[in-house]
Amino acid sequence: MRHVVITGTNRGLGQALLDRLAADAGTRVLALARSFPAEQLEHPQITTWPGDLADPASLPDAGELAKFFVGATETVLIHNAAVVEPIGEIGTLDPDELTRAVAVNLTAPMLLTNSAVAARPHGVPLRVVFVSSGAAHHVISGWSAYSATKRGGEEFFTHLSASSTADDLITAVSVNPGVMDTGMQAEIRSADFAERQRFVDRHARGELRPPAVVAAEILAAALPRPSFSRRS
Repeated sequence: MRHVVITGTNRGLGQALLDRLAADAGTRVLALARSFPAEQLEHPQITTWPGDLADPASLPDAGELAKFFVGATETVLIHNAAVVEPIGEIGTLDPDELTRAVAVNLTAPMLLTNSAVAARPHGVPLRVVFVSSGAAHHVISGWSAYSATKRGGEEFFTHLSASSTADDLITAVSVNPGVMDTGMQAEIRSADFAERQRFVDRHARGELRPPAVVAAEILAAALPRPSFSRRS
């Protein structure tokens, strides 16, 4: 039985990942989001955890994750939730938005991972998947907050992997989902920054991939299992 904790499940890639995970009879999911559609609330394999990732007090702690992990033969933590705002030049960023970006994109994944490692049942594997971005590795005008938090997250999970070399039961991987047709892309197209037109043109040319396709690829690569293959 695979027990999966995933953040940001109420839209976009997070919802697509959750839909695919919950379709597997051998998977139980703890979904973290601010709100949930009725089908998630009523699904027998999904446990919902309402809260705001920007508020550390609303995150499940190690004791609460340990309860969810009871009976698992494999545990997984998927950090999907992220915010791209604030977009703008340094010196003009809204302090509250900047604080929220760091909390959601970086602090919450670090805190949840720390709790998950502590909560992992003895002898049970833990796989941590961090949904990153190409923006973590190059400069996009106005994206300093998003790029920095994604780069910081990758570094944190690189340290987790390096410190776990003696225990191959704990592994971490960062994945780049590419450009998808999500609400985040709509926010980007409506923002005011130097490279905005490039994102508008990509959308107009139909180059944004469906989240369901990206979710299938991520699960097939990061959580190898026959039920998550691209043919399923």
